[in-house]
Amino acid sequence: MIKGNGKKRSYKFSNSARRKSAYWLFAVFALTLLSLFALPKLQTQYSLRQFLPRDNALLERDAKLRESFQLTEAQPFILTARITQTAGTWFENDKIQPLKTLSDLLPNFPGVRSSLSLANVQGALYTKQGLSVGPMLDSIPQSLWRAHILNDPLLSPTLISSDAKVVSIIVNLRSLNASELNSLKKNLLVTAQASLPFAQVDIGGTPAVQTDVGTLLQSEVRNFVVLGFVACFFVLGLIFSNWSAIIISFLIIMVANIFVVAAMALVGFPFTILSSTIPILTTVDVVSLVIHTLLRFIEERKNQPNLNHHELVQSTFKVMKWPNFIASTTTMIGFLALLTVKVPLIRDYGITAAAAIIIGWIATTWMIYPLLHFLPAPRARDWAWKKARWALYLFRRSGTWAFLIILVSLGLAIQGQALSWSARLFDDLPANHQVRLSTERIDRELGGMIPIDIEIKGPSETWNDPEKLRKLSALQVTLRSQPGIGSTMGLPELVSAASPPGQKGPPTRNQLAETYFLYSLSSENPLKNFLTADGAAVRISLRTQDLPSDQINDLVGTIREISQSQFPDLDVQVAGMGATIHQLNNDLSKQLIFGFWHSLLAIGLILIFVFRSLRWALVSCIPNLVPPAALLGFLAISQTPIKPSVAIIFSIALGIAFNNTVYLLERLRIMYKSSPSNELDIEKALWREGNPCLISSLTLIAGFSVFMASYFNMNRIFGFYMVLSMIAGLIGDLILLPTLLKSCPWLLKNPIFFKKEKVMISSILILLTVGSLSLLPGSSFAALPLPAKISDEMAQRLQSKDEEFVVTMKIIEADGAAKERQMQISRLSPSAKDHSLLVRMQKPQDLKGTALLAKMKGDEEEKWIYLPSSKQTRRLTGESAKGGILGSELSVEDFDFSQKQDARSEVKAEVQLDGKKHFQVESNVNASSPNYSRVISYISTEDYLPRKVECFDKNGKLLKVITFQEYQKISDKKFRPTLITISNMQNKRGTELRLSQIKLDQDMKSSRFTPQALSR
Repeated sequence: MIKGNGKKRSYKFSNSARRKSAYWLFAVFALTLLSLFALPKLQTQYSLRQFLPRDNALLERDAKLRESFQLTEAQPFILTARITQTAGTWFENDKIQPLKTLSDLLPNFPGVRSSLSLANVQGALYTKQGLSVGPMLDSIPQSLWRAHILNDPLLSPTLISSDAKVVSIIVNLRSLNASELNSLKKNLLVTAQASLPFAQVDIGGTPAVQTDVGTLLQSEVRNFVVLGFVACFFVLGLIFSNWSAIIISFLIIMVANIFVVAAMALVGFPFTILSSTIPILTTVDVVSLVIHTLLRFIEERKNQPNLNHHELVQSTFKVMKWPNFIASTTTMIGFLALLTVKVPLIRDYGITAAAAIIIGWIATTWMIYPLLHFLPAPRARDWAWKKARWALYLFRRSGTWAFLIILVSLGLAIQGQALSWSARLFDDLPANHQVRLSTERIDRELGGMIPIDIEIKGPSETWNDPEKLRKLSALQVTLRSQPGIGSTMGLPELVSAASPPGQKGPPTRNQLAETYFLYSLSSENPLKNFLTADGAAVRISLRTQDLPSDQINDLVGTIREISQSQFPDLDVQVAGMGATIHQLNNDLSKQLIFGFWHSLLAIGLILIFVFRSLRWALVSCIPNLVPPAALLGFLAISQTPIKPSVAIIFSIALGIAFNNTVYLLERLRIMYKSSPSNELDIEKALWREGNPCLISSLTLIAGFSVFMASYFNMNRIFGFYMVLSMIAGLIGDLILLPTLLKSCPWLLKNPIFFKKEKVMISSILILLTVGSLSLLPGSSFAALPLPAKISDEMAQRLQSKDEEFVVTMKIIEADGAAKERQMQISRLSPSAKDHSLLVRMQKPQDLKGTALLAKMKGDEEEKWIYLPSSKQTRRLTGESAKGGILGSELSVEDFDFSQKQDARSEVKAEVQLDGKKHFQVESNVNASSPNYSRVISYISTEDYLPRKVECFDKNGKLLKVITFQEYQKISDKKFRPTLITISNMQNKRGTELRLSQIKLDQDMKSSRFTPQALSR
């Protein structure tokens, strides 16, 4: 009867589960159909300025220069026309006339502001017929075209190449959106090809690059989706032996990608060169979640054969919902770290990618369990669901593996200091693409592609002075000779073009005024782009080749130095794309590379709550330092030019790398909690979780490898280094982490001591810092990077090579009750980074004879304790910097000279304290201190001795006040406070320290500070 009721309940459960699953799936697919209507709104977009930050001083300076000289922000299209005839040149009338017709026609196109070519360039010229203001070629006999044009820096090489075979037509634009630019580009190219049938016409320039990249992005996204599907399904086919897993994955991937793309379209986020990676990110994230879930389902079915199919689905859901969520969250945080960057493109990408990860998790959670209710149970191939026996080979020499990986990672991280900052601006397009070829031709033959502007400013009418104009002309000659500069153009060229023939020497002030007036008669006065209306500022326009960023930054520095030396009494500013975009990109790249620490911190904080342990969270971070170390090393070794699109990998890779860490440590934590003996069975955890982690990583590698088939070199580099980071993450999680825990299980477990020794050590460990009182106040203040004079003066009064004294500690409770401790302290410091400290307890009686030795050399610290009860000396590890010394209000970090090395200190003011002047020094210790956010010190201006320190907690509230009183002159200029008080302003407790029997610089021997000497 009971059996029958059990079957009935199971039947009812199955029907109920199917019915709910059907309703749920219907809702999901209905929402998917609605999302399809939003897809046509999605756009693609690319711009060099997408990688530039907002509210930047360099960009503000650039904008101010454009405003002063009436320059448009929009970069021009540049049409290039190369004559295909062997003997032909542009110095023929039948070539110039079609060029003039085309140049006059182009401004009629919607979105075109003006056009400039050799055929319509304006000038003011003296000819035999008189003064001519208008198109220059109209005023020059054809026989003189070659001589005049090729020697005129206004025209050559900007508008015509030195061999007279190539001309350019500069098409200045109004503000246009991406679709308008693309349409205009096509119309310009078709019209130019029809107008100049004797020439090979191409189109280049920044807008051409932007429109072509945008067009290619559309096909790129389609290719990524298809290739990503193929790669992921290939991996799924290797894992599972039936079609249910493939069908489940296909449906969830389709729905998740539709949701993500629809969300982008509705919010207005376009596909950029970065967000074109979103479909792949979504796909590999979903497949990773599906693999982990289905393999756990197969494991649950093996472990619980008494459950029916629907009960197994429910059981798997309960087991996997938390690890899947945490794995997705850590990945999401890697992308959210990009929100700290002040670049709209990268911030939007961070938001989009983070949303895609969460949408992928939601779609997987919503669909996989309902689909499992309807589809046959997935079956894994034998190798996929079996335990990871390969782990046995790792544990045979676990210490060696861990040591080698750490050693190699450190080596790669050190090598990563030599990164290559040699990126170019116009290398994103495929090498043989038409627009790139045209842009390279402009760069090579027509004066360069990268604009740099020099503004030289003085009082009003500065540039009405002929001597200033002569010096400006000399400056341009000097600049023109610099390697990398293709052309220069400025006021001297315009003045020279309008000067009377045969004029000797520079023009007079009156002649200058006349020339400026003549240009004002032109229909398009070129002076406005080179001289301000009040005559105060002049602009030199330079064009450089598309040099690597380190070279162009050096060139900009040279330009600035030469210009300032020529005009030391005037204000010189260098702006333009060449002076801003490389520097901004390099700064941004450095921020992105080292921004992975933000991701690491954020993920670590979340894992503290996940694992409910600071120790477990810190251990989880160790293997995930391998990917950034590998990336730094390989980027440096291969000398890959660093761009923001490459630097962004660091935060992304870190977030993804934590996936396996979460699954492995979560499995280990569950096993540890359920173990009666509280043993860390690392081998068993890796046997069970190793293959799912390995398989999901292979899926990620397969997914990201499709980027290496991209049109764009940038995406190929992105794909390669993402694959590299996945492999490094795999090594960190599945080799370093388990072998390290096998060799050092104390990383996750507290060491076990005998009860009596545990009590003794708990009291004595915190005595380490009391020894630092021997450096007081030298240690605690000398470690702070104070202003040089204050630091030097304090060092003269406080520092010593060795010392010895007795400390009596009085602990005062909030109700006034007190207790005392007494200890003798000896300290030897032969160098700034070599300290030895010996502490011997004198009172209370039950601790008398206990001794502590601490030796600190560089960043390494070793500690030993002597226990008189057992007459044994033992080495100490794992002390915390938190907690009060012997129950006092003096914490470990208050006087530990190994802390606060990263503090930033500055003198805020001079203040009165007890009627005397003191320097008020504020130290920002938030990053280096476990307890404090900032410390304010008051140092006497009279004797440079500290009198008071205020310590603020992490919330910015005053926590402690430490005072130093009754200074005693010990020897020569050396001083020590004999009374120190610590008042806790929040719990009202206090501590009083009295120092006596102080001896300094006794020439102590190092043999006194050895573990063997502790028992003496």
